[in-house]
Amino acid sequence: MHLILDSYSKPAISMFWKRHGLGIMEHLVPNEFFFTDSDTPLEKLVERDIWSGWKKIILIGSSSSIRRGFNTLMQASKECRSTLEIGLWPLNLQKIAAYIAHSPSSLRPILQVFKAGHTLKVDVMKVQFLTPSLETRFFWNDLVINSTQSNADTTIYIDEQNSQVGGRFRCRIAFHDEILSSLTMHPGKLMRSPVLKVYIKREVGLNFTELLNQFRQIFTFEKGAPEEEMLLKTGKQVEIQGNWANLNLNVTAIKDSVQSVHFSVDRKSFSLIVPGKPILIPESARKMIPAFRPTGVIANNRGKSGKF
Repeated sequence: MHLILDSYSKPAISMFWKRHGLGIMEHLVPNEFFFTDSDTPLEKLVERDIWSGWKKIILIGSSSSIRRGFNTLMQASKECRSTLEIGLWPLNLQKIAAYIAHSPSSLRPILQVFKAGHTLKVDVMKVQFLTPSLETRFFWNDLVINSTQSNADTTIYIDEQNSQVGGRFRCRIAFHDEILSSLTMHPGKLMRSPVLKVYIKREVGLNFTELLNQFRQIFTFEKGAPEEEMLLKTGKQVEIQGNWANLNLNVTAIKDSVQSVHFSVDRKSFSLIVPGKPILIPESARKMIPAFRPTGVIANNRGKSGKF
């Protein structure tokens, strides 16, 4: 087992480790751990662990850290990912403060999740789009696409049925509702039918009169306020085709406009460590963990875990 702590992007994790590091290491034996720094960024550590023969990787960091680690993991081949057990423990300042205020024993139920190694193969959203070349990205929750040209015509194909949308709009393709975490994940929800949900929100014009009306409607609560996003349809295959390169992906690293985007579900992409039974933790952090009954779909890749 190898623990990766992204303290470089979230310095408060170092305080968390000073408080609980010894207890974590004693409970999760045998293991090794490593902190990120300016010379060894998170992506480099995750990539090195994937190819170094580690069978269980636990990533502790911010929500941004979890997304970056997920993206690095998905760049590896599916054959390589199939041999790994991935544990994800997102921390924000509120959670870190709560953990620091409690004794090390309060973390034992959480650590038992990673030690037991109950895993479930999870599906993720696969996105292919054409810039100068064909690119492939993976997403967990959703991806937003914006049509930026008021005179553009866009076609949205959902399982071979098409819809025509003119002008500017915001389209959100949603997949998982739960955040990417080993601790708050409900195993039963991961076994739902893997469908993509397509939401549409029309964009209003940007001339002075329309902006004035929009603000008046917001502050006076008049009917006809700006339209919220609407569920267009659900399906397993989604393709969006625009013209005049009118489509932009809401991803910081992708600057170029695209003309078409294809969405699909990548089944059983990797083994995510999930709880085998509800976790009982102190009152202050109880809202983190939903109550659920154990299901028969969880694979136990480790044998029986010891009682504590």
